[in-house]
Amino acid sequence: MNKSIHIIGAGLAGLSCAINLLKTKYRKITIYEASSLFGGRCRSYKEKGFNCQLDNGNHLVIKAYKNTFKYLKKINAHNELISNRKTFYPFVDVKKSETWKVKPYSFILPWWIFLRSCRPPNISTLHFIKSFKLFLAKKNQTVSDLLKKDGDIYERFWKPFTIAVLNTHPSEASAKLLCKVIIKILFFSYNPLQPFVVKKSLNDSFIMPAIKKILDQGGNIKSNARLKKIIFKNNFAEQMIFNKNIINIDKDELIVLAVTPNIASKILPNLKSPAKTNCIINIHFKLNQKYKEIKLPDGSFFIGVIGGIVDWIFKKRNILSITISAANNLNNLDNEKISKIVWEDVKKIFNLNTIKKPKYKIIREKMATFVQSPEEILRKPKMHTKYKNVFLAGDWIDTGLPATIEGAITSGYNVANYINKS
Repeated sequence: MNKSIHIIGAGLAGLSCAINLLKTKYRKITIYEASSLFGGRCRSYKEKGFNCQLDNGNHLVIKAYKNTFKYLKKINAHNELISNRKTFYPFVDVKKSETWKVKPYSFILPWWIFLRSCRPPNISTLHFIKSFKLFLAKKNQTVSDLLKKDGDIYERFWKPFTIAVLNTHPSEASAKLLCKVIIKILFFSYNPLQPFVVKKSLNDSFIMPAIKKILDQGGNIKSNARLKKIIFKNNFAEQMIFNKNIINIDKDELIVLAVTPNIASKILPNLKSPAKTNCIINIHFKLNQKYKEIKLPDGSFFIGVIGGIVDWIFKKRNILSITISAANNLNNLDNEKISKIVWEDVKKIFNLNTIKKPKYKIIREKMATFVQSPEEILRKPKMHTKYKNVFLAGDWIDTGLPATIEGAITSGYNVANYINKS
């Protein structure tokens, strides 16, 4: 079916939707981005004084993200990710000064939980088996409801795993949704938890190759084009009002709203969508020669942190990049205060007692993801709307996945696949 398709938003959901629509030659595809930067929360930009591109956040990609790797292959960027030589997740406990590695290497079944060398310390196979109660989770139960009483395995495995996957503290996070992620991993045939990060930047890996392919195949991309309103008539969108112009929409044209839920709710009357959000704070420290003592275990590009304010630390060349998930409690602090608190954790982890805090940049994503609680998940809409030519895409759409890169890309694919079959 040859239709003009208008995609609002050049984040991963919008870009993946466009990429999957390109296979029909005679379609006219136009992407409208409200800002001058593409990528949404998966963007990069040049920071003065750092002489490099800084990523908006640190995104760990696992091998089980099938649609993510399909997307990268379609945009010829599948070689733009790197991984550790072996599959392992290094951790440090700030309070107890302990370090260890979780080695979740598996083939079909998670046999690694039977090997002491692969598990966190003081955690037995029986502890993991007891955690299988997650598979019996009810819709209204949180991860803490089921696992908090289990001690070390909760603190050293399930808590960091939940926050990493759902950007939500286990006391709020849906046990049912976490279980869906686990099932997706369990039935992945080979090494599903192998971690990957971008080789250079999010922009170089996920965004610009997609922009290039869309433009090369005749698509249009318009920046600084903010959609303010859609005019509807008889359950059809018939006009889009932007900050600079108005576009009339015929009934055989389609609109894909690949925007955040707060924006979509302003455009679509009475849209039910997740409302409660969680912040992610990323702080980038610029390192020089005196920080050569900062080395991550076995050449890893990241380390997980237990017992501190920090969740994950990534090292990218001369940048130490730190992520604090579900960070709403820090929103009332200024950047200088946050940088001091974070640097105290860094000093303890890497034994840098005499070294002063380097130059830093803090990026706050105040509405990074919705709170993935049992209540908010029930507010996730389907991709179809009451308007026959308007669809929704984004990591907050009901795909059965959490609000991750995989969730965003999958939602874009789902819309495109539906349109392709129409």
